[in-house]
Amino acid sequence: MKKIATWVLIIAFIIFLIDWGIMGIKLIDNDYNIIFEAYVGFACWVLITISIFVRAISDKCPYCGKIHAARGSFCSYCGKKIQ
Repeated sequence: MKKIATWVLIIAFIIFLIDWGIMGIKLIDNDYNIIFEAYVGFACWVLITISIFVRAISDKCPYCGKIHAARGSFCSYCGKKIQ
């Protein structure tokens, strides 16, 4: 699940940057019809936020299942080594 969230995060961020570029070019050319680009940017922003949230809560101990906040090599609850 963490790999999928990472790939969604990367792809959504790339699309978001491209969308910002398209919006900037349209605004420079005095074309203020950017409603579609705004919706695409908002959708990308939602996907980025959800992906970051999923990656944050997916760090669980494989033995006890509790979420561990530390990036150490041992679980703070059960004390077993996390690989």
